[in-house]
Amino acid sequence: MGSGKTRGHPNNRPTVRHPSHDHPLRVFKSQEGDENICSGCELELTGQAYKCTKSECNYFLHKSCFDLPGETHHKSHPDHPLTLVHSPPYGKSTFTCDACGEHGSGFTYHCSKCQYDVHVGCAFVPETMEREDHEHPLTLLYNTPCKGREDGVTFICDVCEEDMPENLWVYYCKECDYGTHVHSCATYEDNSPKKGEDGETSSAASEMKSVMDAKMEMAMMQLQLDAIDAAGSYVGSWEPRRRYYW
Repeated sequence: MGSGKTRGHPNNRPTVRHPSHDHPLRVFKSQEGDENICSGCELELTGQAYKCTKSECNYFLHKSCFDLPGETHHKSHPDHPLTLVHSPPYGKSTFTCDACGEHGSGFTYHCSKCQYDVHVGCAFVPETMEREDHEHPLTLLYNTPCKGREDGVTFICDVCEEDMPENLWVYYCKECDYGTHVHSCATYEDNSPKKGEDGETSSAASEMKSVMDAKMEMAMMQLQLDAIDAAGSYVGSWEPRRRYYW
């Protein structure tokens, strides 16, 4: 004879709604090795998250992505607020991030007046970054130091040695005239191959994703508390000391 008690069932768990998705979501704890991707920031799912209650629907959100503010004032775009949109604007399947120059298909902070778009992950990268192979902290700039030059000089990433469009964000050390892309090149990686438990070689890109996953939620909360400095992009008066492409 039954005791009258009922056991908890996944379908009976509390659910929540998010405007980015048609179905209810439930709390989900991502386990190492699951290889699930967040539908908001498009990074690997880690830590506390939400999952669609429909078994056939592969929709996940980090808790930090679930809690993103619907509007933010960002130092990279001081003239207008950026609005969170849950799918690529302009009626296309992808957008191009004005911070890193890479494509995205998830959430973006968007300015419709300027057609300016920033990955939600890029919006919360730290304002300083340290590399083990460089003695000074690198500061986040919202354009390369070569922006506005009329002599055709192009900034080169000191890690991958690729030239960078002048409007892309860069981590930069003014004292050494040293700079990197904001993602895969920003974190230090030893040149010698590294093997993980699965035997695959690790990459700087995966390291940066891990860093962003860990820091996104803290940075998001800090962004809401900080007063936004209206000074905007970094502008300095200096003469280049490095080699450039012409």
